[in-house]
Order: sequence, then C-alpha cells, then structure tokens
Amino acid sequence: MFFKKNSKINEKSINVAFQSTFIFWGVTLFINGLFEMAQDKPLISNSFVILFVGLAIFFLTEKVANHFNKNIK
Repeated sequence: MFFKKNSKINEKSINVAFQSTFIFWGVTLFINGLFEMAQDKPLISNSFVILFVGLAIFFLTEKVANHFNKNIK
C-alpha cells in the first residue's frame, strides 16, 4: 500500500528533473575536483550543501516542468 502506483505523476517532468539534477551534480563535482587539484581546497567543502541544492533543483525543476507540460496540452 505504501508503494501504490500514482496515476497523476507526469513521467516527462520527472525525467527532466532527473536529468537537470544529474547535470548539476556532475558539473558541480567536476568543478569541485578542478578547484581541489588547482588550489588544494574544494570550492564547496560541505557535501551536504551539494546534496541539498541538488534535491532542491530536482523538486523545483519538476514543478516548473509540470507547469509547462500542463500549459502545452
């Protein structure tokens, strides 16, 4: 019952949110790695900040994509 299928989920919006979050995390970790190699300290030293910003990007992107997808139909 906990994992009941929700028919109101917009798969297109979820996929856009997944892709934008993955791109954000990839670019952020890449830039962090470059800064750590060049300056011996990362640009963002706290991993939880990267995690929570990525999650915020996921939920905001999903809301925006839902809004645009509903206006197209």
